[in-house]
Amino acid sequence: MALYPANLRISGRRCVIIGGGRVAARKAVALLECGALVKVVSPVLDAEFETMGGSIEHVDRPYARGDLEDSFLVIAATDDDETNRAVEEEARSGNLMLNVVDKPEQCNFYVPSSIRRGELMITISTGGQLPALAKRLREQLEEEFPREWEPVLELLGKARANVISRVKDEEQKKQCLTDLAALDLVPLLQAGGPQAAQVEIDKCISRYLA
Repeated sequence: MALYPANLRISGRRCVIIGGGRVAARKAVALLECGALVKVVSPVLDAEFETMGGSIEHVDRPYARGDLEDSFLVIAATDDDETNRAVEEEARSGNLMLNVVDKPEQCNFYVPSSIRRGELMITISTGGQLPALAKRLREQLEEEFPREWEPVLELLGKARANVISRVKDEEQKKQCLTDLAALDLVPLLQAGGPQAAQVEIDKCISRYLA
């Protein structure tokens, strides 16, 4: 079955994790980084949760029906099949987004392997068929897209706003943005810092301001 790709805005949305192990902790970190309101239901928490301080709501007991109320997204991360099936039943009855860790047949969405470089995010999914392959491809992409892409994208974002406000002809504006996207700025930034990359950006834009 074909999957529809989408990036979710979950800032301020309640996301519930059932389970408190190491995998649950990793899921909690990822959700918090995106601004979610994270609720964790488990009588025991992995030590990694201690680093999160009061940023999560902890329900100190096993899962009970009703724990998913008012949630947007649910992750079942327990090693108990019966609990995971109960979570699945409640989530489906409420039309909630559900991911059951390592059980693709119980999910209605998968969490792709991903790399982030600031606002640049690249995701890889195998549709739950072989997550290890997605991990391998992610590691290859991490080498292809070094961390310098984060400041490069910030510079290009500012350049785009500059082009939109200053280049009046629509065709020239489109071409200028295409040319900016084609610039190989990472080596410039690595060799000479942001200023070297900015010089190249300014040269590109200036051709459309005459």
